Amino acid sequence: MKEYPFDFERYIAERLREIDDLDERQYAKKILAEGLGNILRETEKKYRQLEERIYRELELPDNRYQIVTTVVREAHYDPTNHTLFPVFARDLKKEEWQSALSSEGLQYAGTVFLKTDRRGCAGFEAEGRFPGEIPDSTGRGRYVDCRIKKAGRYREAMEELYEIFQKNGIPWRTVNIAYLDKFYDVFLETEEAEDIALRELSIDFGPYAEAVCRDMLPLWNLEPVTFDSKDFMLPCIDGMYYEHEFDMAGRAEGDDYLIRPNQEILEIRYEKEKIILKSAREAFEKWGAIRLAQGETVRSLDYDEPFLANARRDTFLRRYSGDSGVCLSSKMDLFRRVFEIDPEGYLELADYEILEAGREGWQEETMNWFVRDELFPLDVRRILLLKFREKNPGCYLSDSLVWFVVSQLQLEISEFRCAGVLLQEGAAV
Repeated sequence: MKEYPFDFERYIAERLREIDDLDERQYAKKILAEGLGNILRETEKKYRQLEERIYRELELPDNRYQIVTTVVREAHYDPTNHTLFPVFARDLKKEEWQSALSSEGLQYAGTVFLKTDRRGCAGFEAEGRFPGEIPDSTGRGRYVDCRIKKAGRYREAMEELYEIFQKNGIPWRTVNIAYLDKFYDVFLETEEAEDIALRELSIDFGPYAEAVCRDMLPLWNLEPVTFDSKDFMLPCIDGMYYEHEFDMAGRAEGDDYLIRPNQEILEIRYEKEKIILKSAREAFEKWGAIRLAQGETVRSLDYDEPFLANARRDTFLRRYSGDSGVCLSSKMDLFRRVFEIDPEGYLELADYEILEAGREGWQEETMNWFVRDELFPLDVRRILLLKFREKNPGCYLSDSLVWFVVSQLQLEISEFRCAGVLLQEGAAV
């Protein structure tokens, strides 16, 4: 149900204008504009209060542990911004670990971000090799082959994060990796160690040259923290174990925390404003946790790219269905879910189809490749094809956002294999 605003004050003023007798118009104005107007204003006020009361009674499900991602230039990274942090902290100190990426015949030179859609990224990966030139003392340079590979450390970070959510007993929600999956490591094909940085290399990326961005840094709202045991521990009744409290009451209001599991932590239990850790150790130091900044994400200077969040849009139907456990298996419910998953409104679901077989070019890959569904194999399901339109035509993130929406729907729908397609502008449904 959609509400349309009605300006009753303007309506009354227009009707008063139709009264020709000025004395009668003045009298009607006093009765309608002042008397009836006050009644209408008070009625609207009470209506808004009732609406807010109903919303408060229906608690919003899954409104915590939201993850935001973006990408910035390394030179623009703001360490004083306490809402966004590097996905891979060592990206800021590549010289300390870049040798670990090198292998026989391949020397790591740096990482690039490809600012293009998924089709462009697929072509970039398929190309694989590009000619490069290393400057030397003669000034003529020396030619070398450069190979590119997808930066796997960001996908590994997602797999690790999923395991942390599982160990903490927190339901997993798809994280939008549209930015993270566009990073590529550059390697020199050489047998000799080269003391060369990517910025000193001249690489001919051909048709992808305009899309290649160097010295870029992916950020998200997750901050690693450490904590120590307190002076007072609670002994458990089921053997020689201790319970340690991770107190959240004294920390930033509204933030959420996840405990990094280790061999010494036997159980993680969440209670109001604290996390209880069961361990055989009486005392410990430097156990790890993750802070999820849940307040408003701060946009520092030159943080120009969109913030991609996995937050769900707040609607009354979402609150009602989440509170009552009702699943509306209808077209309206499908459109509602897509509307809620895409909180920034980049996409519009135009239509859908249920088919028996897939087709090349559809988005069927999932951002949750690490989640296993062994009860309902995907290859035996019928296909739910979602047809999307762009609200911002030409945006290089649009097909990645289709990927994100389809991935989250796949977690929620077990009957179908979800797929998505981005309709061309002006194309028929």
